[in-house]
Amino acid sequence: MNHPSSIFDRSSHPPRPLVGSEPPVFPGGRDRSLAIAALDLDRLLLAQPELMAEERTAFDLFQKRLAVVFHHESHARLTDLKERYAPLDPDALDERRMWRGSPNVLADEHFLTPFEATLVRANYQRLDRRLVVEAVSARNSLGLDYMPNFELFEHLRVYVRGRCEVTRKVRNASTRFRSVRKSFEAYRRVVIALKFKAGDHLDEYIRDDVVYLRMYRDVPFAEMDVHLPEQGTRPRLRWLDKAQIASPFMTGLPTLAAKVLFGGLLTFSPLGLATVLAIPVGAGLKSFFGFRQTRSRHLHFMIRHLYYLTQANNSSVLARLIDSSVEEDYKETLLAYYLLWQVAANSAVGWDQAKLDAEAERFLRDRAGLETDFEVGDAIRKLERLGLAGLDDDGALQAVPIDEALRRLESHWAEAFRSRTANVQQNGETAP
Repeated sequence: MNHPSSIFDRSSHPPRPLVGSEPPVFPGGRDRSLAIAALDLDRLLLAQPELMAEERTAFDLFQKRLAVVFHHESHARLTDLKERYAPLDPDALDERRMWRGSPNVLADEHFLTPFEATLVRANYQRLDRRLVVEAVSARNSLGLDYMPNFELFEHLRVYVRGRCEVTRKVRNASTRFRSVRKSFEAYRRVVIALKFKAGDHLDEYIRDDVVYLRMYRDVPFAEMDVHLPEQGTRPRLRWLDKAQIASPFMTGLPTLAAKVLFGGLLTFSPLGLATVLAIPVGAGLKSFFGFRQTRSRHLHFMIRHLYYLTQANNSSVLARLIDSSVEEDYKETLLAYYLLWQVAANSAVGWDQAKLDAEAERFLRDRAGLETDFEVGDAIRKLERLGLAGLDDDGALQAVPIDEALRRLESHWAEAFRSRTANVQQNGETAP
């Protein structure tokens, strides 16, 4: 996946116009990630009635070996990401500052490029600037508008994956000012990477030499402001709020003018003037502090929301992300192999990539109730790399027999372990 050099991705697949607080659909209208746990997919495939007893036993072993291979491969990626992130980690220990002074290591893109590649591998998609601005500007469930100021950031990248529904209590004119629970479409996972520019907006909590990483779950589109630093999002008065604050003063002016004109300016005592102004001034102050109270409620909601819905911060994001990418790789490969091994092999017509894609999406829809944009290209590449599938003489996709697949996975693992041992010994370390 290629991205432009700007800090926001201007995708070649622009999402549809937004309606209310609904998030944009993903390309094709469906999520790329498989919203089913790996263990549940294991059980689902093992429970398929077409499997014979000996096939079920062999496929159970296939699942275990495939998982081991992917987890082993992920270790090197996690180690590399941690090393690249160490100079930019806000939580790094002082001893790890030995990286300072190396412009190659400290280059932001030295970390952000493979970090984004890992996100894409885990089926996250990057939101472009227009969508992030629109999300921050959208009115939240408390009726507050926020103004984005992204000029404060050197980098601000927002990645999303999965869709879900969340409920919020809403009280406004449309609900006749009664508290009503409403459902909002939301992103199931959101990852944010940001770095501040140097300037007077920094305080004792903020550094401009690090990259902050955050991972959240269940984020409604209109609550994106909750998940960004307060320096980049400021609440603003709507015209209705301004009218509520100004209207008492405006309605009080005619009364004051009548008193002055008909009562006489000279006979108008200070006490009388104060009495005339007291009501509109008091009403205006009440409206103003009402806005501040609403904003305080939003801050309270933000604190509670982030406390319970934050998944990871900084370096812990990397571990969660690698785990997620491994699980996506495993599920895509497992499902593709099963379909080629059990279904395509019994088909009268050979399968191409499009047929495998359609059958995988049909299987997930019929057997798991999931509407998914299956990443068939990734699945085929992983099968070919591991030697688990290829093209037959007619150019159709074909899985290797299960016994041969088990042998190749074992061979792949053994070779990977030998390579790891050789590298450790070459570096003068103790082999595991």
